[in-house]
Amino acid sequence: MEPTLGEIRKIHELSDTVLYPEAVAFIKQLTLEDSDPIPPSQIMGLLSIANSHTYADLYKFVTHQRDRDWSQKKENIKVFYTNLEKYLTGMRLRRLKEELHLVREGLDARQAKLMAEDIMKLLAQDFIQHLAAENNRLVANTGEGQNHGRRQR
Repeated sequence: MEPTLGEIRKIHELSDTVLYPEAVAFIKQLTLEDSDPIPPSQIMGLLSIANSHTYADLYKFVTHQRDRDWSQKKENIKVFYTNLEKYLTGMRLRRLKEELHLVREGLDARQAKLMAEDIMKLLAQDFIQHLAAENNRLVANTGEGQNHGRRQR
């Protein structure tokens, strides 16, 4: 059940007014806890999955990355995926319908689930694009972008 043009416009507006500031805060919180930005290779892989797969596939990827046995040196990556999974879960379970009012009223359970999947894919894509931009800004500011990308592959 695809979103209408009006719903897509609302998602774009939410992307600028809600998702962007939340993505900036998300990355800043991670870098306060751990001084290193997320390796660009991780961010680009996440962005690639977000842009080319279903929301279910994206969520599966995030939980797989969260559950991997990361070395202590890469613990910040595990923390990133753990926090991302919590953010996406919170958006899907509470915010999607109650706060953001993006799932239409009057749909049966199957239709509501399909619509939620389609909208979550769009919201997650935008949020992850904002995460990528903010993380890339931090990587560029640290001057370690190339080293991070090579070291973490």
